[in-house]
Amino acid sequence: MMRLQLDPLDTLFFRDGTPFAAESSAPSDVGGLFPPHPASITGALRAALARANGWSGSGRWTPELNQAFGAGPEDLGLLSFTGPFLLRKGEALFPAPLHLQGSTAGGGWSPRALLQPGSPVACDLGDAVRVPDLPAAIQGAERAELKAGEGWWLTRAGLEAVLGGSLPAAEALVASRELWREEPRIGIARDNQTRTAADGMLYTCRHVRLARQVGLGVEIVGLDPPWKPPSGALPLGGESRLALCSAWERPLALAAPHQAIVASGRLLVVALTPLALSTDQLLGRQPLAELAGARVISACLDRPLRIGGWDSLARRPLPLQSFLQAGSVLFCSHPEPAALDGLLNSGTGLARLGARQRWGYGLVALGTWTDPLA
Repeated sequence: MMRLQLDPLDTLFFRDGTPFAAESSAPSDVGGLFPPHPASITGALRAALARANGWSGSGRWTPELNQAFGAGPEDLGLLSFTGPFLLRKGEALFPAPLHLQGSTAGGGWSPRALLQPGSPVACDLGDAVRVPDLPAAIQGAERAELKAGEGWWLTRAGLEAVLGGSLPAAEALVASRELWREEPRIGIARDNQTRTAADGMLYTCRHVRLARQVGLGVEIVGLDPPWKPPSGALPLGGESRLALCSAWERPLALAAPHQAIVASGRLLVVALTPLALSTDQLLGRQPLAELAGARVISACLDRPLRIGGWDSLARRPLPLQSFLQAGSVLFCSHPEPAALDGLLNSGTGLARLGARQRWGYGLVALGTWTDPLA
């Protein structure tokens, strides 16, 4: 396994799913996103790997490069990616799970409670659906004011506390505004033949400028000798902005509450990268094979992400697909808790779930949850 850290040398720009064409979108609607989706990082690093191993930077790859690094957006060759992760001083930060509810009194956000599956109700999803609810001890105005920590991140210690069923300490919380800020930019399209600005092709976009000692981390498996790793400055994201590639020294692992999960049969799944599951899996009608057959009984989800990409060989956009956002939470159960023991013996507290795992999607953290009906 190879761990790489990407530190920007300038602002960065990563596209969201908004159309970016003069005839289809108002300039004010063209945004960006951060952190980037896995496909953006896998594409940049595969190109960097090819350049480090003899590719000139233009034209088709050789058959040897295609075999090692893939022959298109749907072929990764021998490679498998994990991430990207937001890093601060080399330590990974994780989006606040959606079941972690807090108060915004005082202008910040302070965790107060963890959502848990409530009593079965009849709704459009079925006759006995356990919708996430706050603990019964929280009532009145406090219940109404609590909300998820959008724009907040947890350190490793903070996420481990949540996975064990506790609230994170204040020092384990980091706001997005401490990590990066947006910078609106105005640009023009250039005619490469005349080296002049194209008439009427003015556009705007929003770049991000990361704070000092903030970058991105990714893990790569399958880069065996004699292939050389990427190093130095490489293009990353839109407009070919540069990032410095170096070794990321900190292994990614979390302490899962192994004994509590096996004793109860209740498995909490927190998405660390975007996650693609079928409707039947989300509704509990189909088991999660990667989690020893556990089934979803409730979930905390936001609206799905629409993720596409760019096929540089065919020079056309890739179809948009729906993914659950990082920070999504699944409450799962297993009728035979002993079956979960082997899943947890990896020692990392992590698992992979759903589609496109080799691209970096579907990495989840494992924890436990409290059942008020038990």
